[in-house]
Amino acid sequence: MTSIGTGGASVKGWGMGSGTKKTEATVPVLRKISASAVLDAVIAGPLLDASGLMEATGLSRPTVLAVCDELLALGWLEEVEGTGSTRAGRPSRRFGLKASAGYVVGIDLGATKLHICLSDLAGTVIAEHLESWRDEHVAAPERLLTVRQRIHSILDESGVEPDRVLAAGMAVPAPVRTDGHAVALESYLPGLAALDLRLALRPDFDWPLLVDNDANLAVVAERWLGVAQGIDDVVVLLSGERLGAGIFLGGNLIRGCGAAGEMRFLQLVEGVGNTDAIGGMCRELGAVAAAEVVDGERPAAPGGSDLVRLCAGVPADVTAEMVLTAARNGDAAARDVVDVVTERTARVVAVVATLLDPQMVVLSGGPAGAGDVLLPLLDQALDQFDAQHPRLAASTLADRAALHGTVRIALDHAFGALI
Repeated sequence: MTSIGTGGASVKGWGMGSGTKKTEATVPVLRKISASAVLDAVIAGPLLDASGLMEATGLSRPTVLAVCDELLALGWLEEVEGTGSTRAGRPSRRFGLKASAGYVVGIDLGATKLHICLSDLAGTVIAEHLESWRDEHVAAPERLLTVRQRIHSILDESGVEPDRVLAAGMAVPAPVRTDGHAVALESYLPGLAALDLRLALRPDFDWPLLVDNDANLAVVAERWLGVAQGIDDVVVLLSGERLGAGIFLGGNLIRGCGAAGEMRFLQLVEGVGNTDAIGGMCRELGAVAAAEVVDGERPAAPGGSDLVRLCAGVPADVTAEMVLTAARNGDAAARDVVDVVTERTARVVAVVATLLDPQMVVLSGGPAGAGDVLLPLLDQALDQFDAQHPRLAASTLADRAALHGTVRIALDHAFGALI
């Protein structure tokens, strides 16, 4: 990887007196620090001139301009002529990140679906692919072969050569140890635990691959693009098929030994008993409720059951989205299902909030799109418990949170390697 070269510019405020001799090691170290500060500033904001970069970084004007010139030469920045003026009427130089200087790949290796995207350095997704697995128990080697094939297709369609990709991130629905192995049940994700997932893209691609639990990456995404921006104490609760938590406390992602946020302890919690989440429970209980209406065991409203209409009279076809839509429309059977699910979920939130005391708990995953239905009921149920009551929010990233998280960690790695 090309790195920032050495130069004679000094860093403001480092306490080097005029009589201090700079060693050979000092200038490269200080220049790397300066380059990192400038790069962080242009990544974070709009186009900035030298004065704006000085304010953002605390560096002197000569240092800022020298670093910008080097980043321009390397192709990571672009320069736009400003409309203002500086000395002797010269137009100001404004600098921004050159988003097309490189790319990252994001991979959400879900239990039921595969979602892959190609992003530029600004975090803009320029191509993506989504497909469902034929069943939930496809073996890991087949999954990873499919990932590599789909990445080839995305790169070909986008006209991006593989050597322009700087890093990749991957989310998996299981804890990931520091040795790259997932803590996954063979009955749930066969073959996954046996593989070093950091090598999952080889032999096709030799990019750095960052692998993490999908809940961890969901909380990273919520703080980057979602409802938790600027919040340092937040828990994201995956609410699709199985409960999982991404924990960010004190401004740090909490991983423990890799399994922080796993929810198997819920089998010990009265009124909960397992890790079934909102989406899965709504689907299963909704199918039962629809069958009861169809069979006449449950009375329907005078105008008929909205839930039964949505599933076209086939209870086995009920989805969580159908249940939540019917509940929003006032369907009695669907409301009963949602009441049961939210009371149980509120117990989970109460336990998490009591243990971790976050400022916010975010519902993530498909059901988060029905926050207008779920959040008021969760708030009411939480009021009944003697527990912490954090602010509740529904993710605006829907089922893309983990994917966005993979992009973010890949970008962080890529930017860190630039200097």
